[in-house]
Amino acid sequence: MLFTSSAFLLFLAVLLALYSLTPQKYRWLVLLAGSMAFYGLAEPLFLLYICSTIAITYICTMLISGAWLRRDKKLLEMMSNVGDLANADDRSGGTRRAGITSYRDAPADGDKELRRQVRGTAKAVCKRWMLLCLFLILGILSVVKYTDFTVSNVNSMLSFFGSSKRFGIFGIIVPMGISFYTFQAVGYVVDVYREKAKIERNPLKLALFISFFPQVVQGPISRFGELSKTLYSGDPLTRSGAARGAHRILWGFFKKLVIADRLWPALSFLTANSDSYQGVYYLFTIALYAVVLYCDFSGGIDIAIGVAEMFGVRLPENFNRPFYSKSIQEYWQRWHMTMYGWFRDYVFYPMAASKKMLKFSKACRKPFGNSFAKRLPVHISLVFVWFLTGLWHGAAWNFIVWGLINGFVLMVSLEFAPLYARFNARFPSLSKNLLWRCFQILRTFWLMNLIRSFDIYAGVSNTFKMIGTVTSNFSLDKFIGEGISNLTLPISDYISAGAGLLIVFFVSYLGRGESDYRDRLLKIKWPLRYVAAGLVFFMTLIMGAWGHGFDARQFIYNMF
Repeated sequence: MLFTSSAFLLFLAVLLALYSLTPQKYRWLVLLAGSMAFYGLAEPLFLLYICSTIAITYICTMLISGAWLRRDKKLLEMMSNVGDLANADDRSGGTRRAGITSYRDAPADGDKELRRQVRGTAKAVCKRWMLLCLFLILGILSVVKYTDFTVSNVNSMLSFFGSSKRFGIFGIIVPMGISFYTFQAVGYVVDVYREKAKIERNPLKLALFISFFPQVVQGPISRFGELSKTLYSGDPLTRSGAARGAHRILWGFFKKLVIADRLWPALSFLTANSDSYQGVYYLFTIALYAVVLYCDFSGGIDIAIGVAEMFGVRLPENFNRPFYSKSIQEYWQRWHMTMYGWFRDYVFYPMAASKKMLKFSKACRKPFGNSFAKRLPVHISLVFVWFLTGLWHGAAWNFIVWGLINGFVLMVSLEFAPLYARFNARFPSLSKNLLWRCFQILRTFWLMNLIRSFDIYAGVSNTFKMIGTVTSNFSLDKFIGEGISNLTLPISDYISAGAGLLIVFFVSYLGRGESDYRDRLLKIKWPLRYVAAGLVFFMTLIMGAWGHGFDARQFIYNMF
């Protein structure tokens, strides 16, 4: 069910009515029923996948929690025994040991080795259950998303070595949003294992956390500790909450319909006819894709956050003015922030700080030097994380190469960090120079566009060929002669999208220093606020790509 469809708006209206009519303590059940209905309406078979992930996650985390509870009980019994001995010592002239309230307060002279064994045994049991859970739920993701990719590569290898044997493609349909809800489940399992998240003993509440319908399609990827604070509270619909949510939804519709969907036909035409549109047209294509992708993805996130807000649920922000970034590292701290944070906390840090990686770093000190050997765990983990990030985005070599190039550029940036620091110390006034900041922003924008080429064109070799045309076939005369009016869109569509884009950048500038641009809008006098909202509404109504003659296009990140 497309967020920008009339069917979704009807679905949302019905769910809001049912939610408001239901007693507060049962409202989370309305959200669960709505989430399952939303997911099942896309394809009933998809429910099998998401329910399997929910069931596996619940069973394994309950077993992990049980092991931790048995550990605590055993340690408390040991502490109690030590306390009894202390009381006996006190009665015979010894010193009373007061203030023991938990196993963590056990006296230092207790049986440390036995306590260590109890903790170690419990940790080993919990780790086994965690690894089994990750194997199963990531296995579901891997089978449905990467089986055909693997078979295709095996067939290519057989062909390369001259074998006539071929394996058939299974043609498995990838369930909607499986990458997002799987990562959300993985984060919860790991947090329970690390004892950073409170176990959810109600399987239906856990099901709601994993399947909550606004975020199941394209994120954001939430953490249980944060989302659970508002997800189950059943807060009543309020005028201010509904208004803020509706405003955020409208803003998402504006970005999606007025800009992304309006420009999509030209982008689709350029990529389908890449042999005829190279050089300067390639540069236009990657810049156009940056605009379309941002407005499409961030517009979908705006709708998700706004819908959740109407139910009193707080979702994390996923974008923070990424096109104002002055470096690629800063860019990834501002773009798809929940994905970046997920890979950082659940893959990068554990890998870079693991005992095996530290041991490897120590072994490399002699051949590579102490300084570089210390940075090796970071570099290896960084490249591996970006390999996984590319694979997560799609089962294609284009995405893998895209991820590896991102990792390589970030690794080089880290190596040159001392040089950048000396340069900034040598020219401190540059950081305040507007022209220098604009140069850094434009440099980052075009570097990201260049890397993102692998997200646009089919085939790695074809993408490299298109990049090469910037120097081999710039085709400036053709661009000047034909311009962009022959790319299936009339000039009026570019003007409409361009006007919308100016508003997006203005609002982005307006939201600087605030967690949400609406917080700054609230400081403006109410007549101007209503005029601004009305302008966005009528521009969406008049200039949006919707209605008769338009094809409702799914969000780009829905395929991930």
